[in-house]
Amino acid sequence: MYFKPVDEMSLRHLFSSDYGEAELRMEYLGPVLNATGLIEKSPDCLILDRRESRVKVLRYEFKFLPASKEDFKENKQFDIAIVWKIGSPLTKQRLLNELSTQNDCHEIIVLSEYAAFDNLKEYHTPGPEEFNNMTELRRVILKMEFLSVVVAFIAAKISPKEFSKKTMVAYLKKAGYPEMNKWTTAVGNVAKGKGNIVGALCMKTLKPPLVKKLHGDIYRWNEKINKNGAVVEIEKAIRENFLRTIPDAETINIFVNDVII
Repeated sequence: MYFKPVDEMSLRHLFSSDYGEAELRMEYLGPVLNATGLIEKSPDCLILDRRESRVKVLRYEFKFLPASKEDFKENKQFDIAIVWKIGSPLTKQRLLNELSTQNDCHEIIVLSEYAAFDNLKEYHTPGPEEFNNMTELRRVILKMEFLSVVVAFIAAKISPKEFSKKTMVAYLKKAGYPEMNKWTTAVGNVAKGKGNIVGALCMKTLKPPLVKKLHGDIYRWNEKINKNGAVVEIEKAIRENFLRTIPDAETINIFVNDVII
């Protein structure tokens, strides 16, 4: 379960969470050490940057809502600043120019500019039922056929966008999942009597169902289940239990850009 941060501490936790690391392709390593092995007060931490084929270890500094370069004046040199938002009327480019001179910073990452973070729920005191949904989700996912788990991941990832069953099956065939062999006939049609890859996610025995049928062959992730937490849990299952890789960004864009009629 993840929420929008409300201060610098919650910003750090969100950034270094499984969800944050997966979205940004960055991994928290630990505090910065000086030449004698003691922990430096600034910058805040070392991060493993996996955004390019050649990974880098960089120095990061966190600020929740900086209003000027003065918020960083007590900090030492760092490579990247991680912020939630930048206080108006200051602009990202102006702040970057100033931090480049003051702290040798070459990039500012504003988390609220990413839909994956800006779409998170506002922080509140959550009830146990919100977490119980995630526990039940894990239990259900681990009992499912792998192809249905892939569908669940995509559905949660693109939510609240709906998806077409036709587009989903076409993707699964093209992606070359070996499990499709038992789901299809020799002529490439979905085999009868083999169950339903998508339908398995909206069975009434699931409480609640993971996806909802809207009309025809159009489906959507169940909005009663936190989609952000679901993405994290399903990704864990795919990687750790099924020992497979998740659909990449190009695949997700197929469904995001699909025109539903």
